[in-house]
Order: sequence, then C-alpha cells, then structure tokens
Amino acid sequence: MNLTDGQRIRFGRGLAGSSVIVAIGGLVVTAAAGRWEIAWEVLAPVNALVGAGFGALAWTVLPRQPRNGSVWAYTWAALFGALYSASTAILVLSAPAAVLDNRGPDGALIPAELPWPAAIAVGTMAAGWLPCLFLPLTLGLLLFPDGRLNSPRWRWVGWYQVATLALSFVGTIALNNRWSTEPAPQPTGTFGTIVEIVINLAVFGAVFGVASLVVRYRNGDVVVHRQIRWIALGGTLVVVSLVLRFRFEGSDGSTVENLTYLVPLALLIGSFWVAITKYRLYEIDSIISKSVTYLGLAAVIAALYAAVVIAPLLVIGRSDGDGPGLVLPIVAAALVAVVFEPIRRRLQATANRLVYGDRASPYEVLSKVTSSLSDTTAGSGTDDLARLLAQGTGAERAIVWLRRGDDLHPAGAFHADRSEAIQPVPVDGLVDDEFTASKPVHHRDEQIGALSITKPRNDQITPADRELLTDVAAGAGLLLRNIRLTRELEQRAHEVRVSRQRLIAAQDSERHRLERDLHDGAQQQVVALKVKLGIARTIAEREGADEIATRVIALAEETQNAVDALRSVAHGIYPPLLESEGLESALRAVERSSSMPLAIATSGLSRYPRPIEETTYFCVLDLVERARMTGASGAHIDVAGRNGDLVIEFDVTDGDEMDLTAVSDRVDAAGGTLLVEVQPNGSRRITTRLPVADLEVTPA
Repeated sequence: MNLTDGQRIRFGRGLAGSSVIVAIGGLVVTAAAGRWEIAWEVLAPVNALVGAGFGALAWTVLPRQPRNGSVWAYTWAALFGALYSASTAILVLSAPAAVLDNRGPDGALIPAELPWPAAIAVGTMAAGWLPCLFLPLTLGLLLFPDGRLNSPRWRWVGWYQVATLALSFVGTIALNNRWSTEPAPQPTGTFGTIVEIVINLAVFGAVFGVASLVVRYRNGDVVVHRQIRWIALGGTLVVVSLVLRFRFEGSDGSTVENLTYLVPLALLIGSFWVAITKYRLYEIDSIISKSVTYLGLAAVIAALYAAVVIAPLLVIGRSDGDGPGLVLPIVAAALVAVVFEPIRRRLQATANRLVYGDRASPYEVLSKVTSSLSDTTAGSGTDDLARLLAQGTGAERAIVWLRRGDDLHPAGAFHADRSEAIQPVPVDGLVDDEFTASKPVHHRDEQIGALSITKPRNDQITPADRELLTDVAAGAGLLLRNIRLTRELEQRAHEVRVSRQRLIAAQDSERHRLERDLHDGAQQQVVALKVKLGIARTIAEREGADEIATRVIALAEETQNAVDALRSVAHGIYPPLLESEGLESALRAVERSSSMPLAIATSGLSRYPRPIEETTYFCVLDLVERARMTGASGAHIDVAGRNGDLVIEFDVTDGDEMDLTAVSDRVDAAGGTLLVEVQPNGSRRITTRLPVADLEVTPA
C-alpha cells in the first residue's frame, strides 16, 4: 500500500505518541500496584525508556522525514518498548500475588499456570525486548542519518536484520505461548535452541550497523563525522554496560546490575537526540522549539487552573448553592489571559536556548536583517549585521565587507581582534574552508560586498551555517547598497566641507596677507610721507614762507586721514588685535568702530585655535555689516563659551531681512549650526554654535 506523506506522518506520530504515553503509563501502574521490584527485576524501566525516548524523537522528526527508514526504526522500537512496559503492568495486575512472590531464583514464570492476560503479557515481554533494544542498533544504525543504504550492496544486510529480528520475535512468541508449560522466557528443547540461535544472529546484526557507520564516516563530511561520533559514544557506553552486566550478574547487587543497562541506554538515546538536533540534521529546530514552548504553556495553564480552581475547592469543599460557582473559573481565565504572553515569550526564549544554545535562531537572524534594511547608518548597520551572523552561527568572528573597485574593504566586524587591523582583500580572495565560510552579496546583478564568518577550531562550519549565511547574504543586498550609498554621500559631504574649509582658510590667509601688505607697504609709505611733510612744514616756517607752511599743514592733515583710512581698511580685512590679544579685544574694537549703536557682551571666553577665533570674529563683523546695510537702528551681541561650544547670539529689533549666506558658509565649514528665530516682540535672534569642546583652549 502506497501511503502519502501526510498519512505516514499521522500514522507514525500516532504510534510514537501512543508509545510515549503507554511506556510511562505502564511504569506508573506498576508502581501504583506496589510491584516496583518486579518492574525493576524484569528491566521494565529500560524498555520503557526506549519507548519514551525514541517515541518522543520519532514524534519530533517524522513531520520532516516521513520516509526516513532510520526514523521508522526508532518508531517501532518505541512501540515494542511501550508494549513491554504495558505487559509488565498487566502481569502485576492479573497474576496472583502468591505466584509473583514465589517466583524461582531466576524469576521465571510458567505461562500455563497464569491467567490468560498474565500469560500473554509474559510471552510479549519475552519476545518484545529484542526488537525494542536492537532495532535502533541494527536498522537504526544501518540507515542513519538519511534513511538510505550506503549502496545497493548493503541491501542484503537490511534484509538479514529484518529477517532475524522478525524470526526471533515470532519464535519467542511461539515458544512462550499461552499454553506453554516451560518456564518463560528461557528457551528449552530443540525449538528453544533454534530460537536462541536466531536471537544471537539478530543481536549479531548490530555489528553490521556499526560497520555501516564506519563506511559512512569515511565517506562523509564534517557534520556526518560529528553525528557519528555522538552515536559511537552512546554505542560504546552500551557495550561497556554489557561487560559490566556480566560482571555483576548473579550478585546481590541487582540495582547496580540494572543500572548498568539503564544509564548507558539513556545516554545512547541522548546521543541520537544530540546527533539529530545539535547539527539540525532534519531541520527540526523550529518543531522542537514550538513543542517545548506550547507544552510549557500547557503545563503553566494547567498549574494555574489547579492552583486557582481545584485547590480551593479541595480545601473549602462545595455544597449545594454554597460553592463559589463561576467565580474561580473566571478568575483563573483572567489570570491566564494576563500572564499568557509574558510566559509565552519566556518559554520561547528558553526553548530557543535549548535548541540553539546561546546563539540566535536562524529565523531571528533573518527577521532582524529584514527589519534593519531601513537602517542606513553605515557604522551601526554593518556592525549589527556582523553581530547577528556571529550569534546565529556561533562564530567567533564575523565580518561584513563592502566592495570598492576590485577589493573588499571591512565595513563591520564582530569579535574581531581590534589590535589587528583587518586588511582589504581582493574580491575573490576570501577564504572558504572547514572553519571559515564566506558568501558574496549581490544586488541587481552587481556584487555589493560579502559576508564571512570564522568559527573556533573545535567547532567546524556546518551546512546549516552555510545555509544561514546564504540566506542572510540574499537579504542583505539592499542593506549593503544603502550603506554603501550612505558612505559615499558622507564621503562627498566630508569632501565638500573640507573643500569649503580650505576656501575659507585661503580667504582668511589672503586677508591676513593683505593686512600685512597694507601695514608694511602703503601704510608705512603714507606715514613716511606725513613725516616728510612735517619736516617741510618746519623748514617753511623757519624761512618765513607762511603760505607754503599753511599748504603743507593741510597736506599733512590729508595724509593723516589717508593713514586712518588705510588702518580702517586693514582692520576690516584682518584685525591685528585678533592675533595679538585675542577674540575679546578684537570684538571690543568692532564695538568702538561701529557706525550704528552696538553693544557686545562677552563671557567665559578663552584663547581658541586661530580658525575658531577667525570664524567667530568675521561672523560678528559680517552680522554687524549686514544689519547696518538693512537699516537696523542698533543691535546687541552676546558671545559666550557654553558647554564646550562658542555661542553667538545676535539680536536686532528692526531692519529688513539679512542675507546670511556668508555667515552660514563659515559656520557650516567649522562644523557649527546657525538658527534664526523671531521673538514674541518682533525682533530677530540669530544664534550660531561653534563646537570647541574637542579643541585645545588656553586662558585668555
């Protein structure tokens, strides 16, 4: 019969889930009947452990691997373990207490002397232990992990294992039938000898399962190697337990004797869980996470209901008409509604830690990468992306690369050694080996950059890591393009600002040169001319040439006016006081020489670097000149050092709008800000802030 995948999943999960419930229930019933010593003696906990452990594993894996033969081996092993546990419970419930208490030293029972339920239970136990324990060690190992044989040549091994296990089961059932007068489960007679030989042949099938693992290990990749190492560890512990079993067999230490089975078997089941879940073998991480989350929610809700509803009813009791009625259920429902979401989030986080360890789940990584597409902050965007990659893969180092020309440049890193600079590499120069993986990032058929991760030497790159890296690279194209564009814009803005700073610096340098040329050139020549005119006046007065003396005096006055005009021009071009005495003295000179009413207040000023003092002085000078040109009747200026900034507040009460282009250019080139505000009284306030907190200042 050809079943669909859906039918396989429903059937398989039904078997697996029932096995878990029956395996645990059988032990509970046996313990409740007060016959735990019998369960312990016949190894019922060992078989129940197989039923619960492999049943839970099969229930989890089947939705993703409904056709995997290895998973079906775990499913049927769980079923036989559950049957063994249930048969133990039926035995202790249906067999007379005197028969159970008077068992022989070997614990054997005769089926014909037992009630038919107990007799059938004895036969089931005698036959069921072998497929329960050896299905995972035969077919489970032969088909692990993908459910397929190594090659067609191994087909006969599979049929050998199936045939020997089936014959041993059927033979043991027949040998220990309902009417048998021989002690069970010990085989006797010729038929018993044949069955014992078949059982030994079935047990020997585990050797072929181990051989299959060895072949897979030699031909497999890194992940297969690690999975098989875990299974080999669990199998080794089972072999050691068998040796210890023979060591303690027949002694009084039955507890130690049975623990030599129970503990290694639990570790074997755990090794299968680790091999499948740790390396995301069947991509069941989301199923496990959701199962843990919602099973936890069910437990919490049940506990809340029991605490709020059942416990009070048990304590206070109920009588007709006097009980709490619907109050307690309503309170319980309200509590569940209030705590559901916080508890769900906590349980989801706990489940993810159980499945993924300390790393983020792949779905969280992809979700955060998608949500960060709008974040074009060059620094934080790439660093966050690197951090997400490291968290999602467990890498000790993750780097986001941006392409420039034919090279890849590091744009963001996580856990990189900051003492060692990450050097650019060629586009095809990233390493890709067992500990390092890289993936190019494309957008619109253009390689924008790349992603790379490096894992510790004890944790190699897995296919799941490469798949996550591929998925992140597929979604990061737009993000990296936005970041690259942002960086290009920032670079161009920086170049524009630097260019503007060079232009203003060149302008101020030219002002300074013109001031020196006027002072040392034309101004000195005019001053010398005035001195010579003074000498000519003295000579004319001595010779009695009054008319000539009068003309010389007038000429000397005009020369003085020329000197004053030259000094005024030179002061406007670049004030000598700014360089010699500082910003405050230069501003006082502006206040004194202003042609309109002007009040300048200063506070907290120091000596600043020359570019800052020049920017402040010429901003004030330009603001005063603009106000005068617009017909303002007066202005007030406050220049102060505040919180690491040099602040200029210019208040003007009247006049037309001012052209602040030159002031804005100067302030922007210095990295400052300019703000124009209209006050409630109709006046205008122009505020500029120049950052000087990171610059060295000296007292004035």
